[in-house]
Amino acid sequence: MDRPIEYENLIRTRSFKAAVSDRGSIEQFMRMAEVLQEDASGPLRDATRFVLCYEGMFNVVMAVLEFREVRPGDGAGHRATAIARVAADLQLDAPMQSVLARMHDVRNRVTYRDPIPPVTKADSTAMQAILARMLPAAKSLIGLD
Repeated sequence: MDRPIEYENLIRTRSFKAAVSDRGSIEQFMRMAEVLQEDASGPLRDATRFVLCYEGMFNVVMAVLEFREVRPGDGAGHRATAIARVAADLQLDAPMQSVLARMHDVRNRVTYRDPIPPVTKADSTAMQAILARMLPAAKSLIGLD
């Protein structure tokens, strides 16, 4: 596969590793993202909706990475790098990419800090909107429409 140069550069810096692409795995990542999006549409606490949408978004990221025949490297910040690269690949505009980076920070804050800081309704709504934007863009890129 011909990968965009940005992916090749990230392999060269060891932010990504080359990987074998498997169509079934890509489709499973996308199916799971859709399930998580659907589950997040019901009446839920903001933190629960946020986590479901974040995980759905990361499934989209993993599907695109596998489509590009890469996987995240092992170093610090590997998730943030993967998310940023895929967001650019899916042509999210700069304001949405900025919100997505902030939502990743929210996820880290909620996951790694004690006591758990609250997830706001705005955080939950933003993460839901990001997933709603990324899913169809990834389907188009991957050829699942």
